[in-house]
Amino acid sequence: MDAKIKVLAHSPGRYPILVVELALGELRTVYFETGYDADRTKPVTEDWLRDNAIGRHSFVEVDPPREMPASALRDFVRQELLED
Repeated sequence: MDAKIKVLAHSPGRYPILVVELALGELRTVYFETGYDADRTKPVTEDWLRDNAIGRHSFVEVDPPREMPASALRDFVRQELLED
């Protein structure tokens, strides 16, 4: 079964970092370098998201958050965040 996640924010650029919320409410970052593998994430806090990612590093908030299966993260980045 493919876990549902919510994409909350993403970094700009060619290799976007995504901030996602897992089913149990945990916030995590997923990376291009790991193929956006939801099993290879780093935990973050709401404060980090607000103050550091969005506040200092120009992450773009996804409003409303996009819910999708974890396996769809790569396609989401390719189809919606990267320009051809």
